[in-house]
Amino acid sequence: GNVLFPRLLPWEVKAVQKKVKVGKEELEADADAMVSNLLHKAAFCNNTLGLSPYASERSMAYFTPETIRSFMLDHFAPERMVLVGVNVSHAELTKWAMRSFADYNAIPMKKREEAKAAYTGGDLRMEGSSPFCHAAIALESAAWGAKELAAMTVLQSVLGGGNASTSSPGSGVTSRLSTQVLKQSPYVESCSAFNTSYSDSGLFGVYGVSQPDKAGEMCAAIAKTLGGLTTVGKDEMAKAKAMLKGRLLRELDDDSVLVKDMGSQLLMAGRYGSPSDFCKAIDAVSEADVSAAAKKMLSGKPTVAAFGDTHSVPHYSAIEAALKSA
Repeated sequence: GNVLFPRLLPWEVKAVQKKVKVGKEELEADADAMVSNLLHKAAFCNNTLGLSPYASERSMAYFTPETIRSFMLDHFAPERMVLVGVNVSHAELTKWAMRSFADYNAIPMKKREEAKAAYTGGDLRMEGSSPFCHAAIALESAAWGAKELAAMTVLQSVLGGGNASTSSPGSGVTSRLSTQVLKQSPYVESCSAFNTSYSDSGLFGVYGVSQPDKAGEMCAAIAKTLGGLTTVGKDEMAKAKAMLKGRLLRELDDDSVLVKDMGSQLLMAGRYGSPSDFCKAIDAVSEADVSAAAKKMLSGKPTVAAFGDTHSVPHYSAIEAALKSA
C-alpha cells in the first residue's frame, strides 16, 4: 500500500491508536496549545471548530480499517485537494502531479452537508502542570473574505503585544497591550493579540500569561484594553498599518510560510490573494471601519479559556461585564 492506496492493516491501525494517547499527553504539556484548544471548544460549543481533533478514549474502538476506508470514500476527492508549489514553474509542478496520480482511480466526489460554524461563546478552564496562569479572552471575529477582515487585522496590530524580557525596537513596546497591560504589572509574563479567520467565522482576542495570584488583575486589564478599541487615533492607525504590512511581508518571505498561506487561502476562498493585495486592503481601512468592526465585535458574547493555575481567574460574568463597561 501507499498514500493513494493504503492497505490499512488492522495491526497498523491499532498501533496508531497508541500514538493518539501520546499526542494528547503532548498537547496537555503545551500550555499555549491547550489554551487554543479550550478556547475553540468554548467558542464553538459542540460544533465544527469546537470539536476536538483527537479521538476520545471511548470512541477509539470504532476506528477500524473499515470505518477509515469509508471516511476516505466519503470525503477524499480531487476536487477537495490543493496542490501548491513555491519556486517551481507551473508546467513542472503539473507534470509531476500528473505522474504521481497517473495510476490513481479518482474517487467520485460525494455531496456532503457543509456545516457552518456556530459561535456560542463560553468559558472553559483546566488545571494543568504549568506554574503560571495562561488565559485568553476572545470575541467572534470576521470570516475569511469578509469586508471587516482588514479592519480586524489592523485592530490586532493596534493591540500588539510582547513579553516581560523583550524591549527591542520593533517588538511592539509602544502597542496598547505593552503599555496598558505589560508595563502596568511586573507579574504579567507575556501578552499578545491574535486574530484567526476561518471560512465562516473567526476569533479575535488576547492571550496572556501571569503569576497565578495576579490573573484577576491581568484579565481586568485585558478586558479594559479590548473595550477601548472603539477609538483609534490617526497616528496610531498609521503606525499599526505600517507594522502590520512589515510583519506580513517578512513572514511571507519564508517559503514554508508562503506554501502554507497559499494552500490555506485556496482551501478557504478558492483563490490566492498576494501580499500586495493585502497591503492595498490594509491601506484602505479607515478610522470609521476600525471603530465599526470593534463595536460589532464587542456587542457579542465573549469566550474565556484558562489553563495552569487558574484559581484567581475572574468569573465569566465579571469578564463579560468588564468588556461592556470599558
